[in-house]
Amino acid sequence: MATESEPRTVEYRSTCPVCRSLDLLGDKWTLLIMRDVLFFERKTFADFSTSSERIPTNLLSSRLKKLVACGLLKRHQYHDKPARYEYLPTAMGEKLRPVLDIIKQFGEENLKGGR
Repeated sequence: MATESEPRTVEYRSTCPVCRSLDLLGDKWTLLIMRDVLFFERKTFADFSTSSERIPTNLLSSRLKKLVACGLLKRHQYHDKPARYEYLPTAMGEKLRPVLDIIKQFGEENLKGGR
């Protein structure tokens, strides 16, 4: 049974905290969406769909639903007709900020790419 602080839509492969974190965050898109929310202040489906990584809209939709269900993002309706939503980080989602900072630093120091 999931507690309030645990994700509710992830099937965990083991009790290892690293494995459980990767079960939630280890796909190609999840951390990029959280990067966009936390660092680039993207909030809407349209905002996320303009990311340079070009996440397919069907995957974007499913990842946003997963992030809301797991408690990393909250969905807030900001327009009625048509219904429009924005996605905001929760307290648990904010805890990923230092993790993404370290990943960014690692990439800057070790994975220099040319663009």
